[in-house]
Amino acid sequence: MKTQTIQYSSAKTNVTLGGRIRLSLAATAVLLGCSAAYAGADNQPHDDKSADHAEAKHQTISFSGSGYIGYRSDSNVSVSELDTNSDAADGALQAEAQLKVSLMPTAKWENVLSVSQANTNYQTLSEFDLGLTTLSASTSYTFDVAKLGAHYYHASAKLDGRDFLTYQQYGLSAGKLLGQHIYLRLSSDIIDKQFENTPEGASIRDSEAVAVRSDLFYFFEGEDFFQIALKYQNEDAQDNVFDYIGKGVDLAYTYPIAMFNKPLKLKVGYQLDLRDYASEQDGGIGREDDRHVVEMSADYAIHNNVDIKLSTQYGDYASSVDGANYKETIAELGVNVHF
Repeated sequence: MKTQTIQYSSAKTNVTLGGRIRLSLAATAVLLGCSAAYAGADNQPHDDKSADHAEAKHQTISFSGSGYIGYRSDSNVSVSELDTNSDAADGALQAEAQLKVSLMPTAKWENVLSVSQANTNYQTLSEFDLGLTTLSASTSYTFDVAKLGAHYYHASAKLDGRDFLTYQQYGLSAGKLLGQHIYLRLSSDIIDKQFENTPEGASIRDSEAVAVRSDLFYFFEGEDFFQIALKYQNEDAQDNVFDYIGKGVDLAYTYPIAMFNKPLKLKVGYQLDLRDYASEQDGGIGREDDRHVVEMSADYAIHNNVDIKLSTQYGDYASSVDGANYKETIAELGVNVHF
């Protein structure tokens, strides 16, 4: 069995945010300008009476929550953020809980706050046990030209009961319905990662990044829809060896049907991530990663508030670095209760 030493960093990054913030805001301005240009493509007349009715009917505040428990089978337990894999299979108990609050002062203005906790506890490889606490907040307003929003995401991860990673992401977005079938969403984000409890002498992985993403949804005549996303990320780590430029595409198709008079949602997806790391001239090693992930899932509502979830995922994480070059297959079955 191949087991690699898990190393991560507690040093705080000293990279200046100013340039990256300006780049992110400039990218967002371009995105918003594109959405404004697309507005002319939507020639449907607005129904003022329907809008007034929706305004009067909307719910000001609402609460929702969910609890999930499942069993996961993993062919190669790994931690992708650390380029670490065990080369060993194991089973794990997966538990998640989420609470969400939505506040809508008007029918066009929505604010959402959510908090969640997820835990993965392996039967044998307890050093890979993962606890993830997340907090997210977003606000959006639907103008005639587009739906504009701002969002923030904070995650704290524990590995084997010890602080592992603090992840923050914040940015702006713009969305627009084009005709009857197409919805376009553009976003720009700043990402900050800080690794904790680093062994002495280990490489410092703390980093900041600027990310840009575009999502296009196509809704068919039924309730099925197709999604394609293009993404770009420029990550600057405190140790130049981890600097990279990433490009990728996400594809997904969702098909809802009825089985025994109960809704069943089927989904298939594919993710491609290409990463070019810093060259030797820039203090890196010229590393290249090609990550391919295929996912399939089925979500069956056996009750209005109870779903059975079945999913499988295959990942081929090809890399010129041995520790980051591996394959992994995950299968999971669980029950989700929600209100």
